[in-house]
Amino acid sequence: MGKIYHYTTIETLALILKNKTIRFNRLDKVDDMEEAMYDSGGLNIFLGQYCFVSCWTKDDKENLSLWKMYTNYKGVRIGLDEDIFVKYRVNDTFYSYFKEWSHIEGDCVFMLPNNEAKLQEIHYIPDNKSLINNLIKKEGDGISINTKDMGCIKRDSWAFQNEYRFRLIAQPLNPKLMDINEMSNLFNSLMHLIDVITKSLAQNYKVHTEYVDLPMKLEALNNIEIMLGPKTSLADKIIIDALLRDFSNTKIIDSYFKGKIRDKC
Repeated sequence: MGKIYHYTTIETLALILKNKTIRFNRLDKVDDMEEAMYDSGGLNIFLGQYCFVSCWTKDDKENLSLWKMYTNYKGVRIGLDEDIFVKYRVNDTFYSYFKEWSHIEGDCVFMLPNNEAKLQEIHYIPDNKSLINNLIKKEGDGISINTKDMGCIKRDSWAFQNEYRFRLIAQPLNPKLMDINEMSNLFNSLMHLIDVITKSLAQNYKVHTEYVDLPMKLEALNNIEIMLGPKTSLADKIIIDALLRDFSNTKIIDSYFKGKIRDKC
């Protein structure tokens, strides 16, 4: 299993190391607005609010565009082993991010079948609108959602990112429809959740949960590699040295482009 990389600010690195978590942001909050811009299935349902992602690349070659977009050349590139999350075995081939069959976070529920702890490759295509439109379809009295491609389709203008993602698929839970009395046992709880999910989708309920933080494996943090951005300072390096002090097998390296990028006039 190889390395994965994430370009970010020193402040975000500090939060990752302090909390030992990775943040999954809602798809309609990421930089590519088009991913969550289109409704699906003619139902006026915007699926981007039900998908949470953490964005990485497998490309170990430095990407100047990513340095500029996410750090303004002054941040870091985090390098980690691909297996970074605490996860729970369901069977020989399936691991979940959550111990429970259904995990409630804010006004979202994450159901086990849709949340495999697995890195997903992004597919770049000339026109992502039609595919996003077809992710959800009305079937009789209900609807079906193609979760396989959800959050994994981008226009090929973004192909320079060579992106991979960890992904969470949520279903909406309108809190006004929740009845604590229906959660008394596992069977009643699941039936009630399914009923609330169906009604929340039918109402096009807008979720308020904007992110989910998931715990990391300590082994992953102990083997973290930090590349300093092309325009980082000695003070930045001192700060990062201090942040890594509690971890055992860390590595700090300079960008190849250190001292090779000139500010524009």
